[in-house]
Amino acid sequence: MKAIEEINILLDALYLELLYLIEQQTQCRVNVERLTKAGQLLLAKTRYVQGMQTVSVAQLPTENSENFRALCRVVEKNDEKAVSGCIIQLIRSAVEKSDGYYEPLHFFNILAPSSLRNAAEQYKKSITLLVESANIQREMLAVMENIENLKVLKKKF
Repeated sequence: MKAIEEINILLDALYLELLYLIEQQTQCRVNVERLTKAGQLLLAKTRYVQGMQTVSVAQLPTENSENFRALCRVVEKNDEKAVSGCIIQLIRSAVEKSDGYYEPLHFFNILAPSSLRNAAEQYKKSITLLVESANIQREMLAVMENIENLKVLKKKF
């Protein structure tokens, strides 16, 4: 009987952890949506103020353009503190033309409007939150797997 009580205590703790993670995930997604909408609004404002030709697809690089590297990349990293055992980490590189890292705002103009710079900042923040959301999702899946394992163990008693 003592083993079942301990399993029940662990299950309660895992369910509480799952509820906490669900709350974090919901808040994270709401913030991503808020930042993305703010970025879209700022892009629309830039196009309205500057004109449609100032911010358009024509300024984006094509397959004939010079190659460049991404300023952000996502890597998996082992983490003993995480229930899942690993986390996703966002690594941002510094803008260095010699290394192939270009500032995307410069595709539109060296002196980009402030609304375009603000939109870029909103999207950068949302990318950070998306990585956080992915980590929360992994933790939730690991907790749910642990819950299922404990339920199976409980049935054996």
